Amino acid sequence: MRTGGRGAAWAWGAVALVALGVAAMVAWRVAPRSTPGQFDPVSVVISLLNLAVSAFSAWMSVRAARSQETLEDAAARLAGAVLDSERMARRRLLGTPDKPIDVRFVLEKAPAHHAEGAGRRSRLTEVVEYYRGLSPQRMVITGAPGAGKTVLAVELILGLLEQRRPDERVPVRISAASLDTELSGPQVIERWLSSHLTQVYRVRRVVAQELVSARLVVPVIDGLDEMDAAAEPGYDSRAGRVLRAINAYQDVRGKGAVVLTCRTAQYRALQELLVWVQDAARVEIAPVDGRQARAFLDGRVDDVARWEPVLQAIRRAPGGPLATALSTPWRLTLAAIVYEQRVPGTGAFVRDPAELTDMRLHTAVAVRDHLLGSFIPAAVALDPPPGRADAERVHRWLATLAGYLDTNAATGRTLGGRALSGTDIVLHELWPLAGSRPRLLTAAFPAAIWLIGGPATLTQLLSPLSIDQLIISTMLVLGALGTTISGGRTIWHQPERFDLRRLRTRAARRTIAGWLGVGLALGGVVGFMLEVVVGLSDWFAGGLLSGLLSGFMIGLAIELLITGTAGVTDPRDLVRDDIIAGLVVGLFAGLAVGLGARLVVGLTVTLGLGLGLGPAGVRYVALLMCTRRWSSAWLPWRLGRLLHWAAGAGLMRVAGIGYQFRHRELQDYLAAHSVPQVTSTEDRPPDRPR
Repeated sequence: MRTGGRGAAWAWGAVALVALGVAAMVAWRVAPRSTPGQFDPVSVVISLLNLAVSAFSAWMSVRAARSQETLEDAAARLAGAVLDSERMARRRLLGTPDKPIDVRFVLEKAPAHHAEGAGRRSRLTEVVEYYRGLSPQRMVITGAPGAGKTVLAVELILGLLEQRRPDERVPVRISAASLDTELSGPQVIERWLSSHLTQVYRVRRVVAQELVSARLVVPVIDGLDEMDAAAEPGYDSRAGRVLRAINAYQDVRGKGAVVLTCRTAQYRALQELLVWVQDAARVEIAPVDGRQARAFLDGRVDDVARWEPVLQAIRRAPGGPLATALSTPWRLTLAAIVYEQRVPGTGAFVRDPAELTDMRLHTAVAVRDHLLGSFIPAAVALDPPPGRADAERVHRWLATLAGYLDTNAATGRTLGGRALSGTDIVLHELWPLAGSRPRLLTAAFPAAIWLIGGPATLTQLLSPLSIDQLIISTMLVLGALGTTISGGRTIWHQPERFDLRRLRTRAARRTIAGWLGVGLALGGVVGFMLEVVVGLSDWFAGGLLSGLLSGFMIGLAIELLITGTAGVTDPRDLVRDDIIAGLVVGLFAGLAVGLGARLVVGLTVTLGLGLGLGPAGVRYVALLMCTRRWSSAWLPWRLGRLLHWAAGAGLMRVAGIGYQFRHRELQDYLAAHSVPQVTSTEDRPPDRPR
């Protein structure tokens, strides 16, 4: 199934280099002699033809190198990347130790069109066998908030990947909130999947489309309940559109394989409107009972005897506020994190879990808020954030983000035809948090460069230049100005997807070094012929320099534009790569102008064009400038570093190309409490270890 290879890539690249020398020699032999600065149409035409041949050859070399893999190879690489990503997600969801509660789930009867082979009940440790027995393999996981729906889905993904054979599908988890429900027409699921593979796992678009078309990818859509603000989403809600798209998703025979997670209340509301996932097994996660809670604490805490008051209260009143509050894996994990915190110097426990039996925590909501209010201080103490930020600052920063997300979810705000997310924090799409100022600054940055360097640039362009220098300089200056104007007017920008991490690999260094050698050799040959055979002076050194530069550019293009290994995108990479890509393009354009015309023109073009070509990253920088301490919304300068730390500390989680709060309860709590709340049970002295 291979359609090309590195050999074809090298051949086309060599054609691009040879074209430069051949066109130069033909231009010398054919073009009439002219005085310096005189316009020579024959030379211009030949130069343009040379540029077209070189560009076409370089592009064909990239395409040839890209097409050397089979679809099975691409699926295997994707499976490895997803496995690494989900293992990391599991560790962050469960913490240390990472033993999940073996939750039970039961089959809920569908109105009609249910999957065959579905057992009446099962448990987390048997979920892979349960799913494999379904026909078709379509499963809906429902449960109460914090019941462990995402953990069950992650366990299913890991089990399928660890047992995967080469011809089997690759399950890929997608945040439901990130789906563009404005898409219409057939194959909506296919377009969602292809876009997700391209954005998150750096799979080339054509390969992603082929994987999805071959049904080698199983969509695992996580968090359908997070798509709409209403507690009971309607028929034409975003969640309703997703369900209808899933029902239209077809395999070669029958319905396509899919996994979906959703809160019970929202799914039942849609089901009452006769919208549900057809030909699927819907399973409901059961609440955690006292026996499961004890088993969890036995494997999680250092001294289970400290928890006896809590366990006894749950056993005495299984329907009481404490038992209700701790009836989900999320709340039990939260309680363990808060009450297992210890003083580093003495080993004393900071809190006593008997606080949870205090009469002041007389409702399940009070217990919940008490745990959520203590979560950030415990996480900060366990894993201190970078920059020596204290728990209060972390709380305020995260509350700013949570308030923005909750406002989006409650109002259904749209911008530029796109609904603003109520759950996902994507760095280059976060700028509306500060209003329109980041968008204006994005255009102002390169505009300022032109205001500063423009007069000098104009003066230099009006000074005596050859006609080719004047044409090149004018075209690049106008292009940079147009990019600046376009960057300010466009609402949403897609960041450039150069995989800069590939340049650190040994294979990338070998490729670039090889092309440098080829360019040096061919450039030297062409320069020697022009200088010795034709009689032109100083062309040998110029040929060597041109060959080196051309070889470097072709090798760099192949390595940056080819995704050799599927890998997970760090959400912070997008804005960084976008800025760097713009500055690199601006640098080469500026060098061309600076060497061919004037240095000040080249410097102006470098900065103006570079900032104009990286608007997504520049807009993120503008957001940080607009969210300083004196503004209404305060965020740290290194927001990406804070979110990366928060994901590692268990406060956030990575979702595709963005971040989400560890649980929606945490987001809602922070949105309602912009400053830390002092709980009534925090005045106890530290509990000494027994």
